[in-house]
Amino acid sequence: MTLKKLLLLQIMYAALGIGYNVVSHLVAASGGKALSSTAPLVGGLSLGVYALCLLPGFLGLITPYRILMGLSILVFGYGGIIKHLLNYPDGLTQYASMTAYIIAIGINVYGLALNILAAAGRFERK
Repeated sequence: MTLKKLLLLQIMYAALGIGYNVVSHLVAASGGKALSSTAPLVGGLSLGVYALCLLPGFLGLITPYRILMGLSILVFGYGGIIKHLLNYPDGLTQYASMTAYIIAIGINVYGLALNILAAAGRFERK
């Protein structure tokens, strides 16, 4: 996979995550239950910061890009996957539905896979 394609897929991850958090915020603001345990504004902003961490990749600064993706593995691996999985035994009361729970984890597993490829340098620099 080329670096350009990887970066585009990572932007798609950020957009999916931001979209999920926007929907969660809108549902909560209209009196419903937020989609997940993550505060929608915090989740959306953190993915916006993540998108900024892709800039070194677009600028050809490979080492800083790979380091930032390594840090992203830690941050989003814990906050986006492990934290959600740890909520499962509590009966998912912090989630709007099982579907919302699965989508939250799915989006972050997708991002984690991309970040692992990026941090490991598993891309062609074209």
